[in-house]
Amino acid sequence: MSQQQINATALLCWLLERNDMEISASTLREGERKSAAELLLQERMLVSGHSLDWITCPECWIESARVVRETLPEQILLFCPECEDFEVPRYYRETHQVPLQKFIHRLLNGLNLSINGMKQIEPDLVWRLGTTEEKRGKALTWYFARRLRQPEIAYRLREQIMLEKTTQSCRILTSSELPLPVGSPVAGMDVSNLASLARISQSKFEFFADRLHLPGPQMIEEAAPGTTLRYVESQSKVFIEGQAYDLEPRQQLILLALIRDLDHEMDKSALKAASGSQAQMFSPSKEFLRNRMVYQTFIRYQRSDECYALNIYDEDQYWLNLTRTRQ
Repeated sequence: MSQQQINATALLCWLLERNDMEISASTLREGERKSAAELLLQERMLVSGHSLDWITCPECWIESARVVRETLPEQILLFCPECEDFEVPRYYRETHQVPLQKFIHRLLNGLNLSINGMKQIEPDLVWRLGTTEEKRGKALTWYFARRLRQPEIAYRLREQIMLEKTTQSCRILTSSELPLPVGSPVAGMDVSNLASLARISQSKFEFFADRLHLPGPQMIEEAAPGTTLRYVESQSKVFIEGQAYDLEPRQQLILLALIRDLDHEMDKSALKAASGSQAQMFSPSKEFLRNRMVYQTFIRYQRSDECYALNIYDEDQYWLNLTRTRQ
């Protein structure tokens, strides 16, 4: 087993997770990524993108340097307003990108799947690769997804899996890091990072025989909460940077009222009624005196509108939107 192949597969996953898969050649051809990038170029898992006319100056790393002309076959002349004229290797103006169609074909070859069974579910993001028959006649349907940590992408994949009724017989490959965030639409399904199961090789991915049929590591119990309101109703607690904070009954009711409101904001009188408070001088902030961190993290007072609103963190975006659509 080649360590260079393993490193190249990990680098490929990193590139697949970027919003813009086109990356400057100098980022890949210098430093610790150089050897892995060379193998990806050799295996044509990196192809040339467009040539740059302006680049960040490699001398001062502040100004933008203009490409003046080629001086030698592998050299170019740059002009920087700070550093003036100097020469650098030609690859400084080059970019590389992952050819997604070729990448998917390599996955199909590695799993011995036909292109006829492949379906693109979400353009350039989610694919159904096909179905294999395992020992004892068990069928497995394979999927691949980039950027699976984004709730909307995971939700689109889950929709397709539910539509195809393969929940109990699917295997999901991804370039994303695992485990996925708590509340991910595919948490609890069989999800594996591609680099943990395979390595890049000639014309295909070589899957490790001793790992291929093991269940993926993404189990819902392993997805530790970060900062979330998800457990307010079920467990009467919130999580802030992984630490649990128990809620008093009135605190729970205030948070639930804001969670259930369509705009996640309410004035003082509405919050008082929703929490069942009989206090003559009701104050949400005073209700959290013994839980000040929870109040400061999840609730803000908007003076211009004279109302209280939720602070919504990334971890809660998906399920709060889902709650809204159900209402």
